[in-house]
Amino acid sequence: MAEEMTIESLDVLEPKMWVNDEMKVIYINEAMEEKLQDKTSAESEAYEAAKTAHEGYVTWLRRMPMKVEYMKRFAEIKHDTYLIDLIARKEEILRNDNHQYEMSLFDAFKNMFFARYPQCRNVFKMLRWINEHDAK
Repeated sequence: MAEEMTIESLDVLEPKMWVNDEMKVIYINEAMEEKLQDKTSAESEAYEAAKTAHEGYVTWLRRMPMKVEYMKRFAEIKHDTYLIDLIARKEEILRNDNHQYEMSLFDAFKNMFFARYPQCRNVFKMLRWINEHDAK
């Protein structure tokens, strides 16, 4: 199972679990974490089986990373013209940030976005909300 998965494949809205035998880690994503709240779910059973089969492994939660696309979509939903314009002007720089500085430009921009919209700190919940909003 470890050969076919990458850590980036956990950045999805569906529950995912990945056992990494080299690092003795069971990775789960935020959707899986939410499913584990229900002790009778199939995901809970699979997780418990993995913990039993890999005794001594630690569990790491993989949080979804903040990306420019998410910030753009959220700003458009909120009709935040300031942020839409700022992202449009700085998008190329943000995408090509080579981390020359003590804090990357993207991190500084991300912190400004979080200061403006603190509810967006949980990218998984934000994306789910955006997708529900788009579906309406």
